[in-house]
Amino acid sequence: MFLLTLTRIIKFSFQNFYRNFWLSLVTITIIILTLFSLTSLIVLNAATDNAILAIKNKIDISIYFESNAEEQQVKLIKQNIEKYDQVKEVKFISAEQALSKFKKFHENNELVQESLIELNENPLGPTLTIKAENVNLYPEILNNLKKDKIDELAQDIDYDDNKLVIQKLENIGNKIKTFGLIVSGFFALIALLVVFNTIRIGIYTHREEIGIMKLVGASNWFIRVPFLLEGALYAIVGSVIFWIIFYLIAGVLQPIFYNFFIDINFNLMSYISGHFIYIFGFELIVIIVLNTISSFISIGKYLRV
Repeated sequence: MFLLTLTRIIKFSFQNFYRNFWLSLVTITIIILTLFSLTSLIVLNAATDNAILAIKNKIDISIYFESNAEEQQVKLIKQNIEKYDQVKEVKFISAEQALSKFKKFHENNELVQESLIELNENPLGPTLTIKAENVNLYPEILNNLKKDKIDELAQDIDYDDNKLVIQKLENIGNKIKTFGLIVSGFFALIALLVVFNTIRIGIYTHREEIGIMKLVGASNWFIRVPFLLEGALYAIVGSVIFWIIFYLIAGVLQPIFYNFFIDINFNLMSYISGHFIYIFGFELIVIIVLNTISSFISIGKYLRV
């Protein structure tokens, strides 16, 4: 008896789906657009987070000393800094190494090269670069440098520019998340309304059948479940079609993403493949819940006979 009832319910759901084919097509299209905005938001967040992390990993504190600073004294300062708990690594760059890097960086600038020749001496001093155990520990390292009065011995300490870059990137990331959530919410609302109206039209078409079923003693759930399953069917079909399309688009965009994010090692296809189950499951549950709520509300008035 249970299997017979279940079979009838499923059959009724599929009948509604196919009878209102064009409405079903519109509903699935809206669901696909909703999923596209939501998935794009997830991918952009992942790419932005990877970009910020990659840049944070390149951040350091550079301590520049005068050209007449004794290298032995700078090396003693290096040993002192290495004792800080927050410090991961301290590199010593001699004045000669600093000059060599400077020349290489400006090798195409004739004015800089001629100026160095005219000086006839190395204008640069030794440098220390400090890597922290964690990017959030740099302010503590700066405080320690001030406590030990190392900042007074240095010509310049370069960190503020890096800090501003991180803040700007984080602000951009937050704006992308906010914009993505607004767009996703907009499409989710449209999907909710479209499913609501699609189910209502289906219910209106079967209003006489529903009335007869109520009069002969059919329970509310027996009448309601086919329409709830219809809403879930829209979600499943829309999700499957979306992911087929999205994988094809991702395959085309992969070279572009690779070239754009080459320095942060973000691979679009690898990310999607590695997180597919989680993203697909999360999105499917969200769409099914939205469609179920919409279906539940739309059928309510027709159950009162």
